[in-house]
Amino acid sequence: MAVTINADTSSGLVMTPDTSGEIKLQSAGTDIATVTSSGITMASGKSVSGNPPQFTKLTSGTGTYTTPTGATYLVIEMVGAGGGGGGSNSAGASSAGGTGGTTTFGSSLLTCVGGAGGAYSGTNAGGTATVASPADGIGITGSAGASPSIGYNSSISYVTGGMGGCSPFGGAGQNQWATTSGQNGATNSGSGGGGGGGNVVGVVPGGGGASGGYIKAIITSPSSSYSYAIGSGGTAGTAGTDGYAGGTGGSGLIIVTAYFG
Repeated sequence: MAVTINADTSSGLVMTPDTSGEIKLQSAGTDIATVTSSGITMASGKSVSGNPPQFTKLTSGTGTYTTPTGATYLVIEMVGAGGGGGGSNSAGASSAGGTGGTTTFGSSLLTCVGGAGGAYSGTNAGGTATVASPADGIGITGSAGASPSIGYNSSISYVTGGMGGCSPFGGAGQNQWATTSGQNGATNSGSGGGGGGGNVVGVVPGGGGASGGYIKAIITSPSSSYSYAIGSGGTAGTAGTDGYAGGTGGSGLIIVTAYFG
């Protein structure tokens, strides 16, 4: 039992005494909060204006984000997955990395396309980003993966794979020199994997994978829930003759911060 203070719709303020040392605050007989010597505990489904923001990190797969009760707006930060770095090859063109997966929040609301896989030639373009109404914010196209470079020492060719494109979360896969595979993009960074190098004359090095598109947006008067999908990192380009594999792209990420009051 507890002392109850009830704002009754018929009798007005109704107080019920008790010696438990607890106070229940009610509205029309429904518990809102309980006050004890330890503090205030809100009843299930109830909230108080001024609650601290609630941080949620979505790192893989698909699912549903449920908006916390009492949240008045959401801030979303997200990135598409990075493309994989290309693998080097002396028997023809280098092997391109795979395109990064697309990260989404809501139905056609926020979309970050994954970065292109690294190729020896071409733009290795970064993924695009789209913010649709009622959300409002910025969408930035990811950075392109770098083209590879070549150096010489007497009759030996040293080739460096291209650097992976870097997202705002960092973690781009480093391009590697000579006899090394490209470095992977960091998990949940959305950055591209590095291209494979080589040290044999005639080796075609791998290009760096591009980073995924990036969004930072706000949703006022949020819906009760939103579907989401996290893009998987692009696959690494395979090692060809006398070559080395590229690095995998970094997977996508969604960070949701719910604000109250």
